[in-house]
Amino acid sequence: MLKVLRSQSDRAILARVLHQKFICAYPKRQVREEHMFKMIEKLVKQLANPGEFFNSVRTEDWKPAFVFFLWVTLFISAVTPIVNYFGIESTDLSSSYQAQILAYKLLKNNLFDLYGAYAYVIEAVLIFAFAIPILLFLTLLLHLIYRLIGGQGSVLNAWKAACYGIGPCLFGGFLPYVSLFAGFYSFAMQFYLGPMTLYKAKESRAIVVFVAFIALTFIEMFVLGTTVGF
Repeated sequence: MLKVLRSQSDRAILARVLHQKFICAYPKRQVREEHMFKMIEKLVKQLANPGEFFNSVRTEDWKPAFVFFLWVTLFISAVTPIVNYFGIESTDLSSSYQAQILAYKLLKNNLFDLYGAYAYVIEAVLIFAFAIPILLFLTLLLHLIYRLIGGQGSVLNAWKAACYGIGPCLFGGFLPYVSLFAGFYSFAMQFYLGPMTLYKAKESRAIVVFVAFIALTFIEMFVLGTTVGF
C-alpha cells in the first residue's frame, strides 16, 4: 500500500514538473497566441457586423485597438516590400495605406540607388514608422469633425475607429485593384461606420461627412495624381 501511495505521489510530482517545463515555460508564446486569436476574432466580427463590433468595443481602453493596429500594420509593412520587389509598385491603385505610397516613393527615388536590395528592408521600417503619425493625425481629425456634427464622447472614440478601421486592409491591401476594395471598406470603417457608432452621431450627418471625404479624395487624385499630397 505504501508503495502504491509513493507511486501516486511520484506521478503527481512528475506531472507538476512536466507542467512547469512544457506549459509554464512558454508564457510569452501563449500570450502571443491569445493576442492573435483575439485579433482574428475581432476581425471576423468587424467584417460581419461593423455596427455591432464597434458597440462591443465601446468600453475598451486605448490599448486593444492599438495592438490591433500594430499587428495589421506589421503585416502590411512586411508584405508590401515583397510585392514591390516582384514588380508591383505601391500606388493609389495597389495600396490601402498612404504610408505604403510614401515609403515606396522614397525607395524608388532615393533608397534603392543608395542601398540596392537592402532598401526594401528600410521600406518596411518606413511603412511602419509613417503609419503612426498618420494614425495620430487621423484620430484628431475624426474627433474634431464628429464633435462638430453633434457626436458625443472623447477622442478615444476616434482612436478606436482609426485603429480598428484598418482591418479590411489585410485582405489584399497591397495588391493592384484588390486594394481599392480593401481601402474603400477601410475608409468606410474609419470615416463613417466606426465614428458614427462610437460617437452616436446622426446617420444623415455621418453620411455627409463620408461623402465629403470621398469627394475630397477624388479631387486630390485628379489634381495631384495621388492621395498622399505630393
